Amino acid sequence: MSLAEHVCLALVTEGPTHGWAVGSLLAPAGEIGRIWTLSRPLTYRALDLLADQRLVTRRGVESGRGRDRVLLGATAAGRKASARWLDEPVAHLRDVRTELLVKLVLRRRAGLEAEPFLAHQEAVFHPIIDQLNGQGPDDDVVVLWRRESARAVRRFLDAARHPADTRAAPDRPELRLSARNQLRGTVTDVHHGEVMSTVKVVLDGGQTLTAAITREAAEALDLARGDAVVVVVKSTEVMIAKP
Repeated sequence: MSLAEHVCLALVTEGPTHGWAVGSLLAPAGEIGRIWTLSRPLTYRALDLLADQRLVTRRGVESGRGRDRVLLGATAAGRKASARWLDEPVAHLRDVRTELLVKLVLRRRAGLEAEPFLAHQEAVFHPIIDQLNGQGPDDDVVVLWRRESARAVRRFLDAARHPADTRAAPDRPELRLSARNQLRGTVTDVHHGEVMSTVKVVLDGGQTLTAAITREAAEALDLARGDAVVVVVKSTEVMIAKP
């Protein structure tokens, strides 16, 4: 089914409704429309297609001020299809701005938990974001855009899963360390393993250093190719700091 059919089906599944009410939610000023809009003709078209597939059924008429409106309800097959779609993470980073946000709002309206779904979505995107963070020449603006967009998606998912953690710490310490060997450089490569990550940094003088840090630390720093960092060397330890 198209995105229009999926969204209309999810709205009908919430309870008996009619085309005008669904169209109002999808209008630019509507709750769903502020994320993704659908014109009334296309809304009615999607509802007709759902009825043809026997996912939506017409259940009488609602009388009131103005003309009567045909009531719509989801069939058992329609409810099943809608639940399956709402639990399915999106496959592409480009779909976060539309389909993923719409799903999150629809899940909230349906009383479904967000955390398990967001964790599943995060797992789907992890390898994609890791690959984008470690690849691409610095002068390729398309690669740069895709990489920065991917990092923004990761921050969004993390903030959506842990909203309390996004509040700024009142007394966050500055980067002041006892180690004197603090060398500025630029990340040239990030490779994630199961537990550890390797980060290659080229120093201002042209030398290359490699730091082996935990994957958790690398993701917390949101390290990617092109990032300006400080390499902290203490005895045999090579640490990474980021402003």
